[in-house]
Amino acid sequence: MQWVEAALWFEGPTEHGSVNQLLTVFIIPLALLAEAWGPLLGSIFDLPVRRRRVPFFLLLFLGLAMVIAARAIYQPTYTQVTPQGHLNWWSSCNPPTFSPWAYGLWATVIGAPFLLWWRPLWHGLLIVSWGWFWALVSFTFTDSAASYWCFYVTFYAAFLLIYAFMINDKPKPNALP
Repeated sequence: MQWVEAALWFEGPTEHGSVNQLLTVFIIPLALLAEAWGPLLGSIFDLPVRRRRVPFFLLLFLGLAMVIAARAIYQPTYTQVTPQGHLNWWSSCNPPTFSPWAYGLWATVIGAPFLLWWRPLWHGLLIVSWGWFWALVSFTFTDSAASYWCFYVTFYAAFLLIYAFMINDKPKPNALP
């Protein structure tokens, strides 16, 4: 998402500009879908889907349904700069309004794979609490909770990448050499 927002800032963002509209209408929904599906699909490398089919596909469907519903309901055609200076790619009204239950559900969809399948659980809680903390701060204190939240969540993606290189993978008992 931060790459898309960087492109929007690089472009202006000029209201009704063609690059702005392309990024807002087509690329941002894909980036949002990546936020929901990234942790979920990443979990396949550690746990096969077979043993957790129902919750896996439920989260997969829920992420897709939320992105489609948000785009259908709010119908943003271009990104605007809010009065506080954040990006508003969420809705056509400026500043955007966020439904607390939808915002919380989105945070749950993104955090659920960590809480359900990351072990030890305290690692998953630590990862998710960073994102949820910034989601709460963004929702409470800014006029564009989604854009502000995405900025800080980017750091925990970087943290996870560094963490992944720091831990040693233990071979499974039945694994071949």
